[in-house]
Amino acid sequence: MADHLILCCGVAFMCGPVAYLLWQLVAGLSIAQIGQTFLDLWRDGLGSVGISGAAMMANSLVLAFGVAVVKLCHALPAAYALVWFRLPAPGLIYGAILIAMFFPVETRVLPTFLVTAKLGLLNSYTGMILPVAASGLGVLVFTQFMKQLPPALIEAARLDGAGPLRILWDIVIPMSAPMAASLFTVLFVLGWNQYLWPLMVATTSVEHDTLVRGISYAGAGSRAGLALALLAMLPPVLVLICAQRWMLRGLTVGIH
Repeated sequence: MADHLILCCGVAFMCGPVAYLLWQLVAGLSIAQIGQTFLDLWRDGLGSVGISGAAMMANSLVLAFGVAVVKLCHALPAAYALVWFRLPAPGLIYGAILIAMFFPVETRVLPTFLVTAKLGLLNSYTGMILPVAASGLGVLVFTQFMKQLPPALIEAARLDGAGPLRILWDIVIPMSAPMAASLFTVLFVLGWNQYLWPLMVATTSVEHDTLVRGISYAGAGSRAGLALALLAMLPPVLVLICAQRWMLRGLTVGIH
């Protein structure tokens, strides 16, 4: 009874804000009025802003998927090289990569903005994604994971004539799939929740506004803001539900 009571209190604590948001959103409205509110936001947006809810959702998805994919694509090969290649001063290289974790975009926003502007990446998806993806989190996770791979497996592949890219594609990537799925989920949510950097990099383009930016436009306590907040919760929840099995395998892979 005590264990179940603790679990129920945890569920109530976690779901309480969501339930309160739903209650504020539907209070005093019929089902038809609620549906019309979401339809108007999805099709017309906030009117005065000039971007629809569908476009803001698309921008948020591009940002979240872009951050997750770019980080995975550079983190896995980097960790593979650090662990299995004979590099000069690998510890120094590894430390230099991890330094970026201690300086998130919010703490280096001004120099990052200047570099992005000089590269001509303002008001673009590339400028929104690359600075957020410049982090050593993925390298840290994949490096620790690859250190657990049996060296005999890699040596056997080398003796069979497999080159580094063949080993990476046929052995390392399939074995890293659960960890990659877990990391993808974390990185997707990280990219989805970005607010300050997309706000700064989209200096003159309303077309690149995200849902989080739309909530600030509408006001967090307004009916439109509540509806946008509910829409903003759906994609991360769907990604977590779809990836939960892979996340469990990724978190427990070291145990086996």
